[in-house]
Amino acid sequence: MDIQLFRTFLLVAELRNITQAAEQLNFTQPAVTAQIRMLEEQYGIALFERIGKKLYITEAGRELTTHAEKLLTAFYNLNTAMESFSDSNTPIKLGASTTAASYFLSLALLEFQNRGIKGSVIVDICPNLPATVKGLLDNNFDIAIVHDKINNSQIIQFDLSHEKLVWVVKRELFVMNHDHQDISHYPFINFRPGCVYRSIFEETLKERDVHTIIEYSDAEAIKRAVLDGVGASILPYVLVESHLRDGSLIELTNAPELTFVMSVAFHKNKIITPAMKTLLLIFAEHGNIKSNLLDYIGATK
Repeated sequence: MDIQLFRTFLLVAELRNITQAAEQLNFTQPAVTAQIRMLEEQYGIALFERIGKKLYITEAGRELTTHAEKLLTAFYNLNTAMESFSDSNTPIKLGASTTAASYFLSLALLEFQNRGIKGSVIVDICPNLPATVKGLLDNNFDIAIVHDKINNSQIIQFDLSHEKLVWVVKRELFVMNHDHQDISHYPFINFRPGCVYRSIFEETLKERDVHTIIEYSDAEAIKRAVLDGVGASILPYVLVESHLRDGSLIELTNAPELTFVMSVAFHKNKIITPAMKTLLLIFAEHGNIKSNLLDYIGATK
């Protein structure tokens, strides 16, 4: 039953005048009369009676007034509650598998903001790839930015960009070692086993006979240790770009040039909202790899 019938009924009950109610509702008088008749036919009762030129509400009408007011209040509360879950109010939950991914996100999220997209983005930095994948599978994340291949048939993944890894050391430590470019000449600060970065350069460490003095699970912690002169390490270029530019860190070039791939992933059954679609488009625009992400977004309804 149309909720408008109850709105019309309550206004007629308040004004005791169908003509005035029609004017306030911007309806014709016959339309208001027809709505009242529909309610009367629905319940098999008379809601009003006309005595002379006056309109009087019946006992049944008074009872309906009480329930109709509660119904409209509940309907308003329902609409308000549901609007809080609309695309513009529901934040995009985004998981990032490393600190490096958060650097990639910064420019994309700035562009998202500049385009005036309503809504917000919540970013969680995960300790490792399995935690990120679990977040996607458990629907804790809508989208994830990762830098390793996900082997799960429930997850869709698109490559975005090649990112450079650089071997770095603090300038003072570099000078103390007579500008030595070989990574094996320095104490090495390593990532914990299982980290994708470590899997990329582990063979190089074995070939160069590099000895690890300390291990961290976090790239920012390693960067801090390198800046403090504890030793040398290998880090994503985006993390140390400003320090290489100002000269506080030196890149060791007598080592293999290594890269990793940044990609975006989401569950294959995830409903892509307009805001999420815009964010994915921005990711694709900011990447340096041509992928099928744009085609996929274009095909989603």
